[in-house]
Amino acid sequence: MSEFYNLKVIDKQQLTPESVSLTLEIPQNLKEIFKFKPGQFVIVEKDLNGETLKRYYSIYNSPDEPNLIKLGIKLKGADGFADFAMHQLKPGEILRVSAPMNDVAFDLSPEKAQKILGITIGSGITPFYSFIQYMVKHLPNAKMVLIYGNETLEKTMFYNKLHQIAKQYPQQLKIYEAFSKDNNHGDFQHRINESVVKKVLEKEDTDFDAVYIVGPDDLKKMAGKVLKEAGITDDKLHYRVYS
Repeated sequence: MSEFYNLKVIDKQQLTPESVSLTLEIPQNLKEIFKFKPGQFVIVEKDLNGETLKRYYSIYNSPDEPNLIKLGIKLKGADGFADFAMHQLKPGEILRVSAPMNDVAFDLSPEKAQKILGITIGSGITPFYSFIQYMVKHLPNAKMVLIYGNETLEKTMFYNKLHQIAKQYPQQLKIYEAFSKDNNHGDFQHRINESVVKKVLEKEDTDFDAVYIVGPDDLKKMAGKVLKEAGITDDKLHYRVYS
């Protein structure tokens, strides 16, 4: 059973019309407990309206930022905690938070040359964003090709920051965007489907050392099918499924 620690929210920022960033301060006595690697997540616990809510959130900042963790929270359907975070939570709020846990297990070997494919939608970007920030500073021989799906540019978490990184480090990050409700932006004007994945593979080849798919089960099944048909073996495929 997870142990929880009281952490203070020291900053809240609007990321998109449907998502916010929460910055949580790590006290000196908890620094060792909250050391994390890119791709890890925490469980957040909060009592609201007589009910104890637990939510799982990937940490999106780089481990290079000391004494804090940042969580990206997106409002999806009837989610009591996300609604609270969006509309009521203010800096100074105390949340109960678990120690970081393994989730998307990126290879952090600095000397290793690796080509990585990431496929995700919406708030599934958070573990990738943590890794990308770490990668460009510590993994000079790594490259990530990212397929990122959203409804519109306006609803895309970390859009500007991701593109700044891609512009600054073009040999390490290539982004393909699919917007399902935006005909004016992106590389594809529909949701991520078999055609999108196949077209990216045609451009980037299939010589990936690892593939990470973060999203709902239908994305996992669809992308996994296309990748296997393209010759990418099971041992290179890594999944994190959420509803």
